[in-house]
Amino acid sequence: MHRADLNMAARLGSRDARQRAAVCIGGWPGTRSRASRRGFTLVEALAAGTILALSAAVLGSAMAQVHRSMDAAGGQQRAAELLDRVLTKVDTLGPERVLREGPTEGRFEPPHDAFTWQVQIRPRTVGHLYEVTVQVRWPLGPGQRLAECQTLLNDQPNSRNPSMTWESL
Repeated sequence: MHRADLNMAARLGSRDARQRAAVCIGGWPGTRSRASRRGFTLVEALAAGTILALSAAVLGSAMAQVHRSMDAAGGQQRAAELLDRVLTKVDTLGPERVLREGPTEGRFEPPHDAFTWQVQIRPRTVGHLYEVTVQVRWPLGPGQRLAECQTLLNDQPNSRNPSMTWESL
């Protein structure tokens, strides 16, 4: 007890009065005040554990979404590269020749064997223009994704090397 508390107890006189003053000032005999108590109560520990578990669940869900988005973006990037590869082959061989001799669809070699492609070529009425549409498909989750590119290519007669083949490119 503090000196002021002892003085008050001394003024009260009796031993019982001093004990009542001690109880009022410092709490019940044999107990510690909240300031001197160490550790956490069970309820506090459970509340902290619950908050931690909820935070971990939210963080895990967010990380799973990030992973799915990264997979989708990676697939889009690979599809764009593969679209460019097919379109370059069509342009190098000439759309008229690819339309006549093929191939107009196929599957890419590993490691891109999950991707398939298809080319549609339509002659335009003006000059030697051809409308070329290239599609690349690949599986993603339960469904399938599609990337498509459409352009016009000019194919002047005798402007391509006839010894080139699709496989050699």
